[in-house]
Amino acid sequence: MATFVSKTTSSPIPARQHRSWKREGTEAVQVYATLPAAAAAERRRLVAFRKLTLAPAASQRITFSIPADDLTIWSAGAWKFVPGLYTLATARDSRTVTAQRTVAIN
Repeated sequence: MATFVSKTTSSPIPARQHRSWKREGTEAVQVYATLPAAAAAERRRLVAFRKLTLAPAASQRITFSIPADDLTIWSAGAWKFVPGLYTLATARDSRTVTAQRTVAIN
């Protein structure tokens, strides 16, 4: 589960890592943020990650906290938060999204 932490909102993203292979393995769970179009920022930003080692066929629920500062942009010589729709997504890598949620943050 990923939670955006700010003064005004908290929005969890359910995330469960599941190991379907026949051997124990370690995988990274990543959380990406897509900022509002008005931010004119990169398409997707890595804001958190964690490595997990799981037994065969095991699953584990995890929680991330995303600091508000990780969702700011550099503009006119200062860090700024742009209100709007943010998409938080869990992924195995930058191209394999496993879950996502869009939240309005003002």
